Amino acid sequence: MVSMLLYGSAVCAGVEEGELMAAYLYNFSKFIHWPPRAESLQLCVYGRSESAQALEALNGKQVQGRSMTVVRRSRGESLESCHIVYVADSERPFLAAVLRSLAGRPVLTVSEIPEFVAAGGMVRFVRVERRLRFEINAASARAAGLGISSQLLKLAVDVVRD
Repeated sequence: MVSMLLYGSAVCAGVEEGELMAAYLYNFSKFIHWPPRAESLQLCVYGRSESAQALEALNGKQVQGRSMTVVRRSRGESLESCHIVYVADSERPFLAAVLRSLAGRPVLTVSEIPEFVAAGGMVRFVRVERRLRFEINAASARAAGLGISSQLLKLAVDVVRD
């Protein structure tokens, strides 16, 4: 599974980037330790994203003995029940407010927004030599009460630890 994250990151012919992001998010969820909360694992797609349809393909997948549920949320809607929040680029002007609303809660935040990790987001997708890779802000995850597997941290192109 770990090798799939590393070697499966090339944008291959016939594989859309949204599908690749969905595969990453599914696999990320296997390497995150959430405090016990609910029987399902809810992935919230916040804002307008071209990847939303590909992410919805994760609906019903099993992760750590829980069923994954994918829901779309618009600006202003509650993120209270979310375990993972994918923040779409459409929400860039409101990024600080979104991250503030989730601060201290055990919610994995993910985005492609360039300043995402520096602003306190946890995982940011980046393109490196035509490959989709990711950065991790381990300090933000730790502050939210989430544990990230060392295997996943090793695969990140950059890790913020403090």
